[in-house]
Amino acid sequence: MYETLALLLVQEFGIAGDLVHPQAKARDIELDSLSLAELEVMVKERTGMQIDESAVNLDSTLEEIAATFVPAEGASS
Repeated sequence: MYETLALLLVQEFGIAGDLVHPQAKARDIELDSLSLAELEVMVKERTGMQIDESAVNLDSTLEEIAATFVPAEGASS
């Protein structure tokens, strides 16, 4: 799931690819709480997974965020 997250950050948020790495913190790549919410929607739309919001904050690394992906509630199989 990390690859999907990294791709979204580069393509949709315009974050430079060299800044996107597993240990980068959300705040270090200039994401804010609104950006994290937008990212969650994009992830859900593209993968049917969602980010566990309760486990993610601006000090979470991208690797930690990717590890919180869970099947979206009500997702069809």
